[in-house]
Amino acid sequence: IKFTEKYNNKEISLPFNFKDIPISLSKFENKVKETIPSISNTEYNEIEDILCSDIKQLDEQKEIQKNRKEITVNKYSQNRKGDLFESILIENVPYFVNVDKVNYNDNDNNEETKLILSIDENTRILKPPSLEEYLHIPYDFLSKDDLTNILKHTREHETIFSLYRKAKTIISKYIDQEDYIRNLITIDVIFSYFQDRFNTTHYTGIFGDNGSGKSSIGDMVEALAYRAVNTTDPTPANIFRSLGSVEAGQITLILDEAEKIDQSHEMMSILKTGYDFRKQVSRINQFSGKPERFCTYCLKLIIGERPPGQNIAKGIMDRTFPLAVYIGNPKNDIKEILNPTDTGGEEYKELLKEIIDLRNVLFAYRLLHFKDKIRNIDIGITGRNKELVKPYLQLFSNPVTEEDKKIYNEIENTFHILLKIKNNKKDFTIEASLLPIIINLMHDSKKQTITFSDFWDKLQNYIKGYFDERKPNEYHTEEFGTLYRNSISNIIQKLGVDSKHHGRYTELIFDKKKILRNAL
Repeated sequence: IKFTEKYNNKEISLPFNFKDIPISLSKFENKVKETIPSISNTEYNEIEDILCSDIKQLDEQKEIQKNRKEITVNKYSQNRKGDLFESILIENVPYFVNVDKVNYNDNDNNEETKLILSIDENTRILKPPSLEEYLHIPYDFLSKDDLTNILKHTREHETIFSLYRKAKTIISKYIDQEDYIRNLITIDVIFSYFQDRFNTTHYTGIFGDNGSGKSSIGDMVEALAYRAVNTTDPTPANIFRSLGSVEAGQITLILDEAEKIDQSHEMMSILKTGYDFRKQVSRINQFSGKPERFCTYCLKLIIGERPPGQNIAKGIMDRTFPLAVYIGNPKNDIKEILNPTDTGGEEYKELLKEIIDLRNVLFAYRLLHFKDKIRNIDIGITGRNKELVKPYLQLFSNPVTEEDKKIYNEIENTFHILLKIKNNKKDFTIEASLLPIIINLMHDSKKQTITFSDFWDKLQNYIKGYFDERKPNEYHTEEFGTLYRNSISNIIQKLGVDSKHHGRYTELIFDKKKILRNAL
């Protein structure tokens, strides 16, 4: 307690035990009267009344706090309506950091870096993760000055275009694939730091044989992207925990060895909604029995030997840029470089430092520019393709220098290539694979009755897979996952094949015009 000039600005400091308030007040009274003998009883009573009032308020706050739930989050921005708070570690102590930009004039900026331990709201307390709670590589700084220096460098020297150029240079050291693939990985890394500024995102699919380098792409994205959680053979429980229920865009999600995700209803619900910032998935809490809503939106990388089955995951694949990768010969092995032990000498140390430094600068750029205005643009395409591309082009839509314009054109051309590949993928859909069977059986129907069983038996001649004798209504394929009689019946009906039931068998009726129209 600090007193006024009347009492020579004297100060008193002593512990106060809230569990034994009468004794604490008695000690307080003795201390005050010992420090200021001239204080009157009336004045002391006024001080004690104020102190008791403060104690009462503290008790009320503690009671309220008891009923507030503590929730751990990576970042928080009041669903983009407020300031951005990001979780970090400084000397392994967890904090939220907020950068408050103050514009003094057109040519001078100042940032005030604030560190807080929690965000207190009426019904909950938001906490940053401790080191042990992180599911991704944390943003870890030696001190507040260390972070401030990175912010200063980023504000003075970096743009979205310089970061793209640096990211692509690093990524090209570890990924030996076609240029448009390296470009998309670079674009995804940069976009991941601003994914929650937009309402939609595409997914990126990385598919190839063993040894093709697909997992190394996942490792590269994990090393650079925003809070990338890299999971192998992912389970819904782990994914829901990573995504959280407070605010969308908490992480970037890498699903490695994801061949079986089309067999999990919960994984499919995550992917079916996770492209849209506003959508959530309900799940029953196994401990409380109450429903919880999880925010599924974030940038996702799906890695596997094959894409999810088209008959089950058509909507998901429509939102995915599928990249076929092949065995390459990269300059460096990302798995070796990310090894923190001294196994590669000074060269590996420098390469690892280069990755960590860029990741920190990308994070600083997000802190500085999260609330910047992003202008609307007309990209000349509509519908699903527009959702896949527009947010990314918007992020890079303010080129200034000639070099910036070259980068923007490179990004624009990359999406042009990807859309062309994607839109020409008709040959790889389940419908396209079924049409040759339908056409052949349509010709045979001129001579004999064709049944659905005839069609079902023909599958193995056209689509690689196998039947399970124990499950005669299922056909397990390499390319499309498990095909079911009921779902196949619905698909061929859309393609122009009706059915007529005759007791023990189902006759197929072929609409020649519709079938040939779909085959074009």
